[in-house]
Amino acid sequence: MTTQTNDCSSCDFRIVKIPPQVHGPNATRPIWPAIQYFPRYVGSARGAPEYDAKNLPRGHFNWSVYEPVGSLPQPNTTFGYIEGVYGILNDHGLGFGESTCSAKLWTKPAYDGGQALLDIAELSRLALERTQSARSAIALMGSLAETYGYYGGYWSGEDDDNKAEAGETLTIIDESEAWVFHILPDDTGASAVWVAQRLPPTDVAAVANAFIIHEVDLSDATTFLGSANLHDVARRNGFWDGHSVFDFTRAYAHPPANPWYSTRRQWRVLTLANPALTLSPHTDANGSDYPFSVPAATRLSAADLMRFQRDHYEGTPWDLTQGVAAGAYGNPDRYETGHWDGNEFERAISIFRASYSYVASVAENGTSVLWVGPYAPHGTLFTPVYPLASRMPSALATGSLLEYNASSLFWTNAVVGNTAARFYKFAHPVVAAVQEAVEAEFLAGLTRLRATGNATALVERLTNEGDANVAAAQRAFEDLFATLMTRFHDGYVVSNFTDAVPVVTPMGYPDWWLTAAGYYDGSHQAQYLLVTAWVAIVLSAAIGFWFGQRSNRHVERRGYVHLK
Repeated sequence: MTTQTNDCSSCDFRIVKIPPQVHGPNATRPIWPAIQYFPRYVGSARGAPEYDAKNLPRGHFNWSVYEPVGSLPQPNTTFGYIEGVYGILNDHGLGFGESTCSAKLWTKPAYDGGQALLDIAELSRLALERTQSARSAIALMGSLAETYGYYGGYWSGEDDDNKAEAGETLTIIDESEAWVFHILPDDTGASAVWVAQRLPPTDVAAVANAFIIHEVDLSDATTFLGSANLHDVARRNGFWDGHSVFDFTRAYAHPPANPWYSTRRQWRVLTLANPALTLSPHTDANGSDYPFSVPAATRLSAADLMRFQRDHYEGTPWDLTQGVAAGAYGNPDRYETGHWDGNEFERAISIFRASYSYVASVAENGTSVLWVGPYAPHGTLFTPVYPLASRMPSALATGSLLEYNASSLFWTNAVVGNTAARFYKFAHPVVAAVQEAVEAEFLAGLTRLRATGNATALVERLTNEGDANVAAAQRAFEDLFATLMTRFHDGYVVSNFTDAVPVVTPMGYPDWWLTAAGYYDGSHQAQYLLVTAWVAIVLSAAIGFWFGQRSNRHVERRGYVHLK
C-alpha cells in the first residue's frame, strides 16, 4: 500500500480515469507543461472526456486546448490509470504516492528558458502508461529524466524558494515490492540525479516533503537503484568529499527553514506504525539519525493508513487540538498568518488545505483499490474506487475551486470540514463516528466483491461499484452536515430529539481560555472601551471633516482659493 495527501490550496482536485489506448504507427506522446490549478489539462489526447474543453464550466474563462511543450515516441498501447494532480494507480496494480522535497539544484523547464522537458507529474503518468512493476517504473522515469531533463515545482522566485520545491519523491508499489524514489535536476539543467531504495516487506517509510534515503550502495541492486551521475554531481559541486560514506540526503537536500516541518511528521508516522519504537521527535534538519524505514508492529490495513493521515499529533506535546491557537473548541487547523516572519505553527499530517488524499492498495486478482477522499483527511470519507473501472464517478471527476457545486464530493466534504471545525471538540466525534461506520461498510463490500469477482464482467462491476460507493459517501456526508448544523450551532449543543422539547445546552468556554482572553481580569472590557473610544474619535473626526468640507465648498463658491 501507499498513501498521499495532495496538500494544495489552489490545485485541481478532480480524480479522473485515463483509459487504455491504442496508438498508430509513428505516434508521438505529447508532453504537457506543469499545471496544477484547474483545469490542469484541456484537450482530448488523454482520452478522458472530463478534460474536453466543451465539458468544462462556462462563465469563468474561455479555456482552449493546451499546447504541448514537447513529445516522445509513443508505444503501440498504453495502460489505463487513475490520476489527480499526479498519476496514482494503473490497471496493472502499479501505484504511486507523491511528496515535494527541497533540493540543492534547480532548473527551469524548456518552455520557460531552460532545457528540462519533464516534471514529476509527467514522469508519473508516463510510468503508469507504460509499465507494470515498480522496478520498471523507476528505470523508465530515471532514464527519461536523464535523457530529456527534469525540473521541479518552482523556478521563478528567489534561490531558496526555487530550491524548496526542486526535488520530488514518489512512493511506488506493485504486487510484490515497495520503493521510495527521489529525483532532482542535475547541475547542467538538462538531465537529472535520482536514487531509489526498496523497503523490506515488513516495513513502513514516511516521506513528509523531505528526502529520507541516506547511505546508498548501488552495488546492491536488490535494494538500490540510481543514476550513473549520482556521485559525480555531488563531488563536483562540493556536496560530498568523495571519501566519506555517501549520504544522498546530506548531499542533495536543501536545508529547510523549519527543521521540524518534515521530521516531526516522519517521526509521528513511524511511531504510530510501531508504538514501541524508541525514536526521538527531535533530530537535525535531515533526520540523519532516523531510519529509512521501520518494521510495523502489526500487519497494517488501509484503515490504519487512513488513521495516520487524519492525525494532528493528538496525545503528544504537539497536539494541535490543544492550546490557545486551537481556540476554545479545539480546532486543529492552523491557517497561514499572511506574512512570513520566520515562525510557524506545527505542521499536521492532516491539513485543511488538502485537495484530496488516498490510500492505494494493490491486489493480485485485478481488484486493486483506491480509497480516495476529496478534501482534508480528517474531514473526508475514504471511498473505494477501482483503476479497472471504465471511468471515475462524476462526483469525483468534476468540480473546481471556481464555484461551489453541491454535486462535487470535494465540496460536500469541505462543507462538513468547515462546519465541524468551528466547534471541533463537540462536532468532530460525530464526524469520526460516521467515518468509521461508513468506511467499515465499504470494506465489507470490497471483501464481498473480491470474493465473488467475475472476470468477464469485472470492468462493468467495478465501475458500478465505484459509482455506488461515491453516491453513498455523498449521501452520508450530506446527512452529516444536516446533523452537525442541528446539533451544534450558535454556541449550543442540542440533544434529546425524541422528547417533546429538545435540550439546548450552552457549550460554554473552558476556564483556561477565559483566562487567556482576559475575561477574569476585565481586560476584555478595557479592549471594548478602547475600541468604543476609537470609534467615537473616528466618528467625531468624520463629522468634523464633513462640516469642514461643506464650509470649504461654501468658501470656494465665493471665489476664494482653498488649499487642500
